[in-house]
Amino acid sequence: MAQELILIADDTGELAGLGDELRHAGSNVLFINDAEDIDEQLNDASPAIDLLLLNGQGNIDALTLLRRLRATERHDDLAIILAFPTDADDLMTDAIIAGANDCIALPVSMKLAMARLQQEMRHHRAIVEGREQRQRFDLVVVGSGDGIWDWRLDSNSLYFSPRLLELLGCSQERRPKGVDEWIELVHPDDMEMVKRELRNHLEGISLSFRVECRMQHRNHAYRWFLLRGASQHDEFGKVIRVAGSLIDISERKLTDPMTGLPNRLVLHDRISQAILRSRRRRGEKFGIIMLQSDRYEVMRAAYGQAFCDQAQKYMAQRISQSLRTTDTLTAISENTMCVLVDAMRDEPDLLRVARRLRASAEEPMILNQETLMMTLSLGMAEGQPEHQNAEELLKEATAALNAARLQGSGQEAIFDADSQQRSKERLRLEADLHLALRRDELRVHYQPIINFADGRLAGFEALLRWVHPTRGLISPADFIPMAEQTGLIVPVGAWVLQTAARQIRQWIDDGAPENLFVSVNVSSRQLEGGDLAGIVQQVLTEYQLSPVSLRLELTESAIMQDVTAARELLGKLRDIGCGLLLDDFGTGYSSLSLLQGLPIDVLKIDQSFIKSMRHDRAGVRMVEAIVHLARLFDLKVVAEGIEDEQDERLARACGCDFGQGWLFGKPRLAADCADLLHPPLAAASG
Repeated sequence: MAQELILIADDTGELAGLGDELRHAGSNVLFINDAEDIDEQLNDASPAIDLLLLNGQGNIDALTLLRRLRATERHDDLAIILAFPTDADDLMTDAIIAGANDCIALPVSMKLAMARLQQEMRHHRAIVEGREQRQRFDLVVVGSGDGIWDWRLDSNSLYFSPRLLELLGCSQERRPKGVDEWIELVHPDDMEMVKRELRNHLEGISLSFRVECRMQHRNHAYRWFLLRGASQHDEFGKVIRVAGSLIDISERKLTDPMTGLPNRLVLHDRISQAILRSRRRRGEKFGIIMLQSDRYEVMRAAYGQAFCDQAQKYMAQRISQSLRTTDTLTAISENTMCVLVDAMRDEPDLLRVARRLRASAEEPMILNQETLMMTLSLGMAEGQPEHQNAEELLKEATAALNAARLQGSGQEAIFDADSQQRSKERLRLEADLHLALRRDELRVHYQPIINFADGRLAGFEALLRWVHPTRGLISPADFIPMAEQTGLIVPVGAWVLQTAARQIRQWIDDGAPENLFVSVNVSSRQLEGGDLAGIVQQVLTEYQLSPVSLRLELTESAIMQDVTAARELLGKLRDIGCGLLLDDFGTGYSSLSLLQGLPIDVLKIDQSFIKSMRHDRAGVRMVEAIVHLARLFDLKVVAEGIEDEQDERLARACGCDFGQGWLFGKPRLAADCADLLHPPLAAASG
């Protein structure tokens, strides 16, 4: 142990002999004889002074100095002893009251003074070491992230450390007041186990208390915790106190170690919650997609398990990036993952998500200098209020997955009591779609886009519709994904371009403004296959249109299928001179590099952001941020989904350049657009 450092302030020489004795006893002693030197020594000494001995009989005003030192927390660890004449009882009393640790009498009784000083130094060391141990313990606890609890059984009082309250989301005012209230936070399925383990420890059956359980956070979500404790007993062996720690183990307990994804426990919990919500709100739909890598065993035989694990991890990352924020991707075995698709509008939502994640996962990947082409088999099941538990839905998805695998690699199936009949209907619909172009069943509807600057018509968006001879009007959400999956979207997309170009030529010939434009949606398949730039150039030439008359709308997800190829193709389209519009901005990747690296002209803000402006200021700020971002890249902005005057007013206030939505007109056939192209004079002037 390091030597104590003692500072003796004495201008009379009476304490010189005591200082020599302290040196012989092993202490490091410094002498000063001027009160003005005391502060300098206390502040500059290294290591710090442990004990200050003041002679109160000389010229040093010991009491005044004592009071000043005790008035600041800076010298809390300093032991201070004053020396006064033997008959100065009042001075000694005042010194003790002012904060002196002790007093010794003058003239010095060497043996008694040494005993009192050494006793004070032992006491001082114990205090300092105790404080250091507490500080060390506090640092360890804070560093480990553990919460500390302490239960005194005689008073049923319960202490929670600030960290423990933070883990449970509790404030000091709303913390559990006793063990019973604390145990009420335990998940109902774990409560009996926790009570049993605690009882066993209190009765001496187990030497320590240790249990893993779920406890409810104040936000009502359950998290996994490791609860540990040990007991203190009285002289009769009765437990009088139990103290321990609380550690959040949710990440370890709920995470697949190989992929880092949430595991089956999380999936069961999320499905159970979704079932309960669907019972309370009958219109709320959800479903799950179970997926497996095809030829997994072949890959393991060829490259080994470590390679397969790496491939699965890489695929999981791809799939995660393609999902909505409301969806949950989980790992349930080494070759099986599952996606909970929450907040579905209808069953096609399940198909849309499945195809989007498949398109992301099945892109070529390079691992350890090996190029892999992975394919997935998908099994889907829609959640129903009638489901009793998560396992029922998982069994249905597993059955659908097995049915998909029976069809070969890269197949999908949806579980349904009438799944076979529905599969036949889907196949018929695909066959009908192949014939739709030949039978002239496809139609282009046009939705107006308004220029906010003057309130006039700026252009139209061309929207594809299918009028089936027996089924009637089929939603684009039902047949567009099918067209993309089968590759029919390439010839269908070319037909839409041709039709829209012919129509705008006719409108301009009939007196519409020369700067009128039409926007046409382009899919990822059109970017990948076929000569899109050549087709665009061909229709512009054929109908003698200025390139500004044609805008191409692309989604972020379509571009991200192959950014390099998309950038090259968009460069060709920019060279032609037609406008390029990034659709549904903010719902996909929305990265600055995407805006900076692509030759786009216009951003279209997704209608979900426009709707959010109606409810709170945060929605408005989000739209303002997107508009500001667009301005940084010199882009125009279209607000999509304007349904009423409030939407229009907010979009204008945020700085949007164009508006599109039902307020200005629903999608309609070209023959029904005359009132938009040639409005009455009164309406036009207003």
